[in-house]
Amino acid sequence: MNASIELRQLRYFVAVAEELHFGRAAERLHISQSPLSRAIRELERDLGLMLFVRTTRRVELTEAGSVLLERSRRALAEIDGALADARRYAHADRGVLGVGYGPFSGTAASCIADTLKQQQPELVVRLEEEVTSESLRRVGAHELAAAVVVESPAAARRHGVRVDTLRDEPLLAALPESHRYATATAVPVTAFGAERVLLPREPQGRFFNAWLRTLMHAHGVELERTIETMSAPWDRRMLPVASGDAVSVLVPEWAREPIPGVVSVPFEPALSFPMDLASRWPPDEDTEALVRAARRARDTGSWLTRRTARTSLPAD
Repeated sequence: MNASIELRQLRYFVAVAEELHFGRAAERLHISQSPLSRAIRELERDLGLMLFVRTTRRVELTEAGSVLLERSRRALAEIDGALADARRYAHADRGVLGVGYGPFSGTAASCIADTLKQQQPELVVRLEEEVTSESLRRVGAHELAAAVVVESPAAARRHGVRVDTLRDEPLLAALPESHRYATATAVPVTAFGAERVLLPREPQGRFFNAWLRTLMHAHGVELERTIETMSAPWDRRMLPVASGDAVSVLVPEWAREPIPGVVSVPFEPALSFPMDLASRWPPDEDTEALVRAARRARDTGSWLTRRTARTSLPAD
């Protein structure tokens, strides 16, 4: 038995053990299922252990697999932390914190940067716009200090990051000026869902689209008619709405500047866009300062209106 294994094998094992599904684990790792299955078989052969019980319907951990999972998580967290420390001291831009944000969360990210500057002016925040899935990956890999992301169940455990509830942003309906609810105080969620809904282009918008479909489903609405936006500044993406071909969603930040032919109307019942702060774990001193600044901005601004303040760690 050769018990010397690669970090790659260990990361593959943890992904399958947490997902208990080879397809989902492969998607999470951004590889195809075939090499993942082969790597797990090689790991079991090298260790001389059966780590999973596989059937046509399910994948389960063996007792040995459960023991290996618990310690593998800790080992990978230590290794990632050590690599992050080495990268941090090797780069010339020490004191510069990369913070990711999505199309809906630019205001929150900027406010966090301003709050940190007031507390520790020697630290500089570099804001980088990305989709939630890529931001979570980069925070987990310690390429970013933190990111404002869409609320993602089990993100702390899946990506090895700290997650703090951050902001409940009101969600508005973007309607054509000619729409029957354009002058109403609110548009029913059911009426909105019956329209052709404009969604971000996939694959970049896949995470948001899945979240919006889940939100609508929770209110008894299925988005059956959709079209994708063009890759352009936000006001130009609203052209199908302005022309009366679709409806969409936006946040108050986007509604501040008038978009010709488009009006924004609250939903009934009210909907919100849940933002979290994902930050690297284990943290360094600069990241800890950034998290404190984010929590202060959240609490002083009363950003949480529907959820409670909560912190999740990878071991939770």
